[in-house]
Amino acid sequence: MLISYKWLQEILGSDPGVDAVTSALGRGGLEVDRVTHVGAALRPVVLAGVVATRPHPSKKGLTLVRVDTADVGAGEGVEVVCGAQNVPAPGAGALVCYAPVGAQVLDRGGALVTLTEKAVAGVTSAGMLCAEDELGLGSSHEGLLLVEGGRPGQSLLDWEPRLEDWIIELSVTPNRPDALGHLGVARDVAAVLGIPFNPPAVAAPPRDVARAAQATVEVRDGARCPRYAGQVIEGVRVGPSPLWARVRLGRLGVRPITNIVDATNLVMLERGQPLHAFDLDMLRLPVEIRMARPGEAFVALDGQKLSLNEDDLVIADAERVVALAGVIGGADSGVTAATRRVFLESAYFEPRGIRRSARRYGFHTEASHRFEREVDISGVPLSRDRGSALICELAGGGAAGEPIDAYVAPRDPRRLTLRLPRYQRIIGAEAPARTREILETLGISIVAQLVDQLVVEVPAHRPDIVEEIDVIEEVARVAGYDKIPSRLPHVAAAPAGAKGDYRLRRRVRQICTGIGLHEAVTYSFLSPQELKAARYDSASLLRLLNPLSEEKSVMRPSLVPGLLTVAQRSQRYNVPRVRLFEVSQVFLPRQGEAAGAAVGASGADGAGQRERVERPPVDEPTRLTVLLAGPRDSYLTRPEDVDFYDGKGVVEAVLAELAGNVAPAFDLEGEPPPWAHPRKGARVTLDGRPVGYVAELHPDVRDALEITSGAVVAELDLAAVAAAYRAPVAAKPSRFPAMRHDVALLLPLDVPAGQVTEVLRTTAGERCEKVELFDRYRGSELPAGTHSLGFALWFRSPERTLTDDEVDKWTKAAVDAAKARFGAQQR
Repeated sequence: MLISYKWLQEILGSDPGVDAVTSALGRGGLEVDRVTHVGAALRPVVLAGVVATRPHPSKKGLTLVRVDTADVGAGEGVEVVCGAQNVPAPGAGALVCYAPVGAQVLDRGGALVTLTEKAVAGVTSAGMLCAEDELGLGSSHEGLLLVEGGRPGQSLLDWEPRLEDWIIELSVTPNRPDALGHLGVARDVAAVLGIPFNPPAVAAPPRDVARAAQATVEVRDGARCPRYAGQVIEGVRVGPSPLWARVRLGRLGVRPITNIVDATNLVMLERGQPLHAFDLDMLRLPVEIRMARPGEAFVALDGQKLSLNEDDLVIADAERVVALAGVIGGADSGVTAATRRVFLESAYFEPRGIRRSARRYGFHTEASHRFEREVDISGVPLSRDRGSALICELAGGGAAGEPIDAYVAPRDPRRLTLRLPRYQRIIGAEAPARTREILETLGISIVAQLVDQLVVEVPAHRPDIVEEIDVIEEVARVAGYDKIPSRLPHVAAAPAGAKGDYRLRRRVRQICTGIGLHEAVTYSFLSPQELKAARYDSASLLRLLNPLSEEKSVMRPSLVPGLLTVAQRSQRYNVPRVRLFEVSQVFLPRQGEAAGAAVGASGADGAGQRERVERPPVDEPTRLTVLLAGPRDSYLTRPEDVDFYDGKGVVEAVLAELAGNVAPAFDLEGEPPPWAHPRKGARVTLDGRPVGYVAELHPDVRDALEITSGAVVAELDLAAVAAAYRAPVAAKPSRFPAMRHDVALLLPLDVPAGQVTEVLRTTAGERCEKVELFDRYRGSELPAGTHSLGFALWFRSPERTLTDDEVDKWTKAAVDAAKARFGAQQR
């Protein structure tokens, strides 16, 4: 955004200085990228009257012009060689711009050159008469710049001080549409500098009482256009704008066109409100603001032929579309040299609709840039009046008929409560003494003042102020962040020991890294495709209301999909061996409660705070997930892929450290997780309570992720593991040797080995220390549907050495129990 310092001066009614203004803008949060001093080279240029002219004696097309300036005695003047064809006749009244020797002008390439006295075709020229482009005041080189109303010898800058200026380039963030006009920027400057802000009042346009022309307006869609204002102006004369207007527009990046169009652009740059001027004689009343019909034709100002969408808001007359609302006007309804009657439009259009239309057709105009960010709905009629008055000033004519203001969907001002104690808590300092002054300068009116609160009303030109924290920020930024004192925060000593499950997580990480696993950290958000590949049901997932992207739109119900993505990527990079673990939260809908998140629609309360958001009922258990993929570690042997037993071994190693005196058990009860192989997995229990699951990957998951090697996953609920912990009981070790007795049992294939182990352990007597499965055999000589399992039973007494007879008796009791329970046969 380009800002004219001279224009800010006019609005402020004072001259605080360029340095003070740029400093105030930066301190107030509007970043200043560059400041350019323009027009300084014009100071030696003076106005001069033409005294006499004569042809050049030897060069056709050149004229010797004698001009009168205040620096030369009457009747003498200065003779200059000139090649322009529009030199005014002596005594005609028009003045020319004379640059004396030593002045600087622009050459045809745009570079500054210093004038010297030199001969042109044998005649000495003491300076030159200048065109617009040579003075840096425009692009025209068609003839001399002629001036009306000055006096000979007067400095060009004294005649028109606005020709010297400082152009300030600002970076305006999308949440500050008020800074897209000089009025909003001047308001910020006044607030930061602490000077009164009393901008010039908007004068009513002169009225043409002899004419009563009236346009009729019908707003068909109040949601997309809640306010539409207009004014008919009769008797205009289209032509070029005065020099100051053309120069000001050009320096601010807007091409001067005609006086009427230039007037609308000047108002837009001043107030941030785009205006549009229609040729009233080209309209077939009434003017309608409505949605486009599907496929409706429209020819834009730039000649593009568009087929409109039903989502486009348009300005139409009784026969056709005459403008794409808030974006661009039509080719056959704009102002031309023949225009004598104008209908001026000033409106508020819903920002999102304008944004969609502009993107749909590839437009980015000055108007759409502002409408997309939201204009001041309360200032629509003021901008209409300002534009009407400026058109009458630049193009003549007068306002005819009554001004139009169709406010079909009025909006109540937003009210907020600023709590001064909260300001101090947020900012770290008391609210400044000039808080009230700051708010009022910014246009935020004080509705009520309580002991420690201010009830304020937010102006429509600040759509970014929506809750109390925004008001706090406004006061702090204007008062100056540099004024906030630096203090060390009060930090209380934390109680000894870590809170929550931090110590448990740390211990889990130590255990996992100690057995050769590498920790992974994956995103808490997943894509629906990742979860679908892991066979998760989309109906039970927690979806984000405002995801950054579709790839991160679902809260993870498990750590498994994220680790599988890592394994997939590793395989693509030819790293087949994967040994990973992750300790983190997962996000599950709380059982028995709705899983969706909803934004409340509560109305504005006394404080006008933002609507409350109901947090979704979500459980966040901490899980340990281990993923093993690729070949086992081997040495001089053929590598084999990991399988269920590798995962089981990892689980046993982890729980041996975490579960204390409780040994893990594995069974086939319960529903396996979606990612688990239906026949190559087991539930993990501690003291009969489920704490996790270990299984090879489901074939469908491997196919979906194109994982070609073996892969096994273990998932443990750390809260359940911690709840099952039983501290080891210290016991005096026995000094007597243990006795081992091996038995081989023929069992049906569907009998879980874990259940057999448990029966043997519990029926072998109190001297049985442990039972281990050490062998499994299947062969053709065994009955169909059976296999042989080998178990080692360990016995020990703390008092004496056991006898073989005792061990045989206890072993027989355990085997008999297995026979009775499972139909086992001893081999």
